[in-house]
Amino acid sequence: MPSSSSVAGRDTERAQAPGTLLEAYTRALEAFMEDEEEAHLQQAYSLGRAALAAGLGVLDMASCHTQALARILEDDPRCAGRLAAAGQFLLESLSPFEITHRGYTEAELERKASERRYRELFENANDIVFSVDLTGRVTSVNRAAEELSGYSRDEVRELDLTQVVAPKYLPLVGEMLARTARGELDRAKFEIEILTRDGRAVPIEVHTALLYDEGRPVGVHGIARDITERRRMEQALRQLTERREQEVQRIAHALHDEAGQLLGSVHLALMEFAQQLPPGTRERLAPVKRLLGEIEEELRRLSHELRPTILDDLGLRPALEYLAAGVGRRSGLAITVGGDIGCALPAAAAIAVYRAVQEGLTNAVRHARATAVRIQLEHAGDEFRCAVVDDGVGFDPEALRPPDARGGLGLLGIRERVGTLGGAVHIESRPGAGTVLRIAIPVGGAPCP
Repeated sequence: MPSSSSVAGRDTERAQAPGTLLEAYTRALEAFMEDEEEAHLQQAYSLGRAALAAGLGVLDMASCHTQALARILEDDPRCAGRLAAAGQFLLESLSPFEITHRGYTEAELERKASERRYRELFENANDIVFSVDLTGRVTSVNRAAEELSGYSRDEVRELDLTQVVAPKYLPLVGEMLARTARGELDRAKFEIEILTRDGRAVPIEVHTALLYDEGRPVGVHGIARDITERRRMEQALRQLTERREQEVQRIAHALHDEAGQLLGSVHLALMEFAQQLPPGTRERLAPVKRLLGEIEEELRRLSHELRPTILDDLGLRPALEYLAAGVGRRSGLAITVGGDIGCALPAAAAIAVYRAVQEGLTNAVRHARATAVRIQLEHAGDEFRCAVVDDGVGFDPEALRPPDARGGLGLLGIRERVGTLGGAVHIESRPGAGTVLRIAIPVGGAPCP
């Protein structure tokens, strides 16, 4: 075991001050010990900062002070007073180290407190909090992720995304990671399904942000939420909408077919009755015939607008043209239908767009005081888009508080109907600038030619 003297020797050797610092320190210390002027203390502080900048530590400065003091007091009988002054000089020279150390200590305490707060939030969050590197390997998860997936965090760290993401969503996740690695995607929001340890597929909504290290993307961290209940509600709403649409279709067919047949029977009965009347009296039935014709026409219009058979037989655009013609004739609005659908839409998407346009035209007639409306259709890739544009008085969309005149229950129903198909409804308007109602619905499959 080495002796204490040999250890001290090594410490002294390691702490030897550089010659230039020792010489400057000795001169300044000796001058201060002579007259204790404030200027010399300022010089001590400057020497301490210079030593700090040179990478020297407190031990180096203490060694420098000891060596300088030994030189000064070597043959001096006034040691006691001069030692006190030397101590003050030393304290001043070490103050830069003390200030730096205190600042570092406070910063370290704050860092640790911040880490503790983050860790508490991370662990106690109800949502899944996670991070992955750019290869798809999971690097961290919180307790919520363990509880939902059934894996412990140690087990999760042994997995990559191909083992926890449902296969049909792997291309989406792979594309997100690739775009992130190329710096094309900083934040993202999407829905996928993950596979739990017992094989269940759980739908989650994911919000991600890019992780950087010295300005370079190194991974992704995010928050995910179990949306199983939301999916159930959407499915229930979708089923309710389908049942409601079936009931509307039944009523429309009843108006068109059954009521139409009854009116036809009335026409025949009236004709038979007219034949039994004198010629002069038959003319008095002409207004009754005209009234029956108007009733028949109104029933036909109602049945078509409730659920036009043309929508089922010929598709969305002819149905919208028929709707536009009817609304324009009754209201005096100039309504045009433009764009091209490109191919047949799924029935649910076609019905949703038809109802949305119907609501848009209703609002244009009742509230917008418009003179013209344009319905624009577009099939772009795997998304169908429709816009209803009027030249009316416009309004402030931020002021909408459903239900109200411009965006109440009708628009709420459209949002719900379109939302169950994964689509979105947007309103663009401002006072005096007209209104644009935009509908976008993913229709899946290959793009239409």
